Amino acid sequence: MSQDQDAGTLVIVREIHARPEAVFNALTRPEELARWWTGIGGMKHAEIDLRPGGAYRFEFRMPEGKSVFMQGKYRVVDPPKRFEMTWISPKHPKLETLVSFELEPIAGGTRLTLKHTGLIEPDAFRDHQAGWLQALSLLLPWLAAMSPILGAKAGAVPEER
Repeated sequence: MSQDQDAGTLVIVREIHARPEAVFNALTRPEELARWWTGIGGMKHAEIDLRPGGAYRFEFRMPEGKSVFMQGKYRVVDPPKRFEMTWISPKHPKLETLVSFELEPIAGGTRLTLKHTGLIEPDAFRDHQAGWLQALSLLLPWLAAMSPILGAKAGAVPEER
């Protein structure tokens, strides 16, 4: 993981033993997002219009039972290689940030690079860093467990870079 908190840029890289198509689908299909993005503040519902200019809205259920929503618009959609979206968090509603996912095929799977820019407030940087690390800690084992169904190799390589 690399970070430049002063510039508001967070970069997380993970190697996953799953095809780029499987990773892309897990990150962009509402039914798949709701299956793996569980735990504290798990995803309850997702609406996705996966095209440049298309909107998305993710509903998360918080431990106390209330719902919070993340939303934005897709800027780039290039399956299964890349997508980029604006990101508005209810905890930091005045910040419209940018999240991109790059999916590069590698031997045995996919190198996922998540880049989140515009996190210019220190609290926003820390909150999103913790949130993305938690989300990826859920995604990798889910992909590994689903690998026989998704047609990918089992296991994940949870290396930080």
